[in-house]
Amino acid sequence: MVHNQGLPYHFFQGTNQKAPILVIYHGWAGSTAGYYELAAELKELGYTVVLPDIIHHDSRGILDNYFDGQIRQRLFWETVFQTVDEFEILLADLKVNRKDILVIGSSMGGFIASSILAKNPEIQGLVNVNGSGAFVVAEEFFRSADGRRRMTSIERSMLEAYDPINYTYSGKPVLLMHGDNDHIVDSSGQYAYYAHCSSPHITFDIYNEVNHQFTDDMVEGLKSWLSKQFGSSGE
Repeated sequence: MVHNQGLPYHFFQGTNQKAPILVIYHGWAGSTAGYYELAAELKELGYTVVLPDIIHHDSRGILDNYFDGQIRQRLFWETVFQTVDEFEILLADLKVNRKDILVIGSSMGGFIASSILAKNPEIQGLVNVNGSGAFVVAEEFFRSADGRRRMTSIERSMLEAYDPINYTYSGKPVLLMHGDNDHIVDSSGQYAYYAHCSSPHITFDIYNEVNHQFTDDMVEGLKSWLSKQFGSSGE
């Protein structure tokens, strides 16, 4: 079901009123449709799930080629920043408080979700799959992989304004999952975020022989972590 109010999003109503609402953000070349199955599985476990349409994706405009290096370099961070800023609009549309939400993201969605938690410490927690909670670290990796020049001070400052490791960790539960063979988003950003938070409330799971994928094992890891943190359906 798609709501078109301040922002378009897909809504899956669960039965567990005590559990947080799960807001899930997809990756750079992904779509909300790619998460319908996961949303349905989580709904069956009692969770209410929201899949926001992200700028330059789905109903908000599709790019010609997400794998074009120049397009990605020009629009990736713009997309992350705008989506983080739009979280306020999403809350208003849903008519819920920050404390009712837990954010989940895969790849680019993990960047977005990490920054949302950093800027909104009242929300209940974060799951970051193959993303990064350290934006400057990630951008340095991207530029090295692309053979690009180093960041200017202005470019660095723009990233730092949204970079989760520039914010005090809220102490809310966090699950980080990453493939050990990820060549798209290096795990160094996850390690940097984990070190920054330095808390027993953070679980960091590395999946062996996994590239940039949200695998079935990761999905099971997510479900298990949610159950431990917030209880099973009907509690």
